[in-house]
Amino acid sequence: MEDQLVHNMTHAQVIGPPTVRPMAPEEPETWRSEMLDALFAVLPQPLCVYDDQRRLLFANPAAASLAGYPVEELVGHCEWLLLPSDTPRWRRFLRNALEGHTSHATFFRLRHRDGAWLWVHAEASTFTAGGAHLIAVTWKDCTAHVCEDPRAISAET
Repeated sequence: MEDQLVHNMTHAQVIGPPTVRPMAPEEPETWRSEMLDALFAVLPQPLCVYDDQRRLLFANPAAASLAGYPVEELVGHCEWLLLPSDTPRWRRFLRNALEGHTSHATFFRLRHRDGAWLWVHAEASTFTAGGAHLIAVTWKDCTAHVCEDPRAISAET
C-alpha cells in the first residue's frame, strides 16, 4: 500500500499542474476560426452568410441539404434558386436587413435540385466582420405547413 502511495505521489509530482504556454500571435485567430468553422458545419439549422452585394459567402451543410446542392455550388450568386417572381422580394429583404441592421423574416419559394419548389421561411440578421456588413440568413422548410394552409404565409409575403 505504501509503495502504491509513493508511486502515485511521484506520478502526480512528475505530471504537476497543467502548464500554460503563451500562444503565438496567430494562434488565437486560427483557433477561433477553426472553432467557428466547426460550429458552422454542425448547426442543424440551415444558415447562409451574404455580403452587401447579395453574394453567398458561406453556406453550412444543412443549407446545402435543404436545397439539395453541394455547398460549393451554392457559394456566389444564388438567386437562380429562387422563384423568379420572388427575386425582387429577396433583394428587398436583404436590402432592408442591411439598412435597418435589425432582424427581418419572410417566405420565399426555393428550387430544390430535384426540381420541386419549397416554401422556405427566411430570417435575416446583420453583423459586421472585418469592417464588412454581412447578413446571416437562417432557413426553414415550411412546404408541408404551407400546403396544409396556404393562408399561413399571406401575411408575410
